[in-house]
Amino acid sequence: MKAGLIGYGNMGSWHVEEINKRIDGLEVVGIYDIEPERRKLAEDAGIKAYESAEELLNTDIELVIIATPNNFHKDYSIMAMKAGKNVVCEKPACLNSEELEEVIKVSEETGKLYTVHQNRRFDVDYLIMKEIIDKQTLGKLFFLDSRLYSNRGSSGRWRSTYEAGGGTLYDWGIHMIDQVLTLIDSEPEYVSAQLQSVRFPKVDDVCRVNISFKNGVRAQVIADLWCYIPEPRWHLSGDDGTATIYEWFTDNGKIIKANIKEVDWEQGCVYTPNGLSKTMWPRPKQEIEELPLPKPSKEPRWEDFYENVVATIKGEATQIVTHDQVRRSMKVMMAAFESARTNQTIKI
Repeated sequence: MKAGLIGYGNMGSWHVEEINKRIDGLEVVGIYDIEPERRKLAEDAGIKAYESAEELLNTDIELVIIATPNNFHKDYSIMAMKAGKNVVCEKPACLNSEELEEVIKVSEETGKLYTVHQNRRFDVDYLIMKEIIDKQTLGKLFFLDSRLYSNRGSSGRWRSTYEAGGGTLYDWGIHMIDQVLTLIDSEPEYVSAQLQSVRFPKVDDVCRVNISFKNGVRAQVIADLWCYIPEPRWHLSGDDGTATIYEWFTDNGKIIKANIKEVDWEQGCVYTPNGLSKTMWPRPKQEIEELPLPKPSKEPRWEDFYENVVATIKGEATQIVTHDQVRRSMKVMMAAFESARTNQTIKI
């Protein structure tokens, strides 16, 4: 199956290289980028570069991958589907829910596949969390922390520009929201968020999003680009224990579970210079057990995404990143922006 790409920047060139190297039955044969130097880089890499998006779409490609700045996602997605092409769009799908509905409507009218490249569903740390939750290893889940930290700030260029859809929530927050929404088997109900601009005044460098689900589970998403002492990547709490993964994109972590549910409040106290506490007295070691993290039941394979895209276009599968999932993530993200703007909790 032949594919074309619009937006041959860092992420776009990665798509081309990885697809042509790792995905059987799919090849990127042409690209378009607004910048002549990027088109030359593609030609130097042996990829046909077109002078316009229209010229690329007027070929026999079946799939278009869109990896442009975020404010072009809607227009290029619609243009491609109206030209008879299927679409994989980089995240975020669009700048807001209204734009997304326009795109989904065209997908439904044309019968062309439209999906979003939520590649972080294939990270090993996410899949381990999914394994723990699906198997109820910690009992009844009540709180989930998902956190990513950097101390480098925003990368600049369009990602630091409000008009282009820059900022941490659009960039990493949408990945983390998608992960949380696919981990918790319930609908999100309330969202509260804080966004902070450290370096670039109109876009957020730090986003903190709290999501309340209808089943009572609470989740916190933090993406902080100005943090020099990071907290663990994941922290999962259930009524039987706790699980944590320390570093992003790894399986470095542990599970602590309680062997004895009933607490003996007469065991002891923590004594401090300014008072004592029974609440903070740790459980005796014989009452808890430390377990290794489970292996994911499914191998972390990014290839699954594009293999599913090809199979879906051929009518042999259904897409794994669905319209409704993208809608739900977009609603949460829009609620987060509104919450930060108004300093209020927003009902979905």
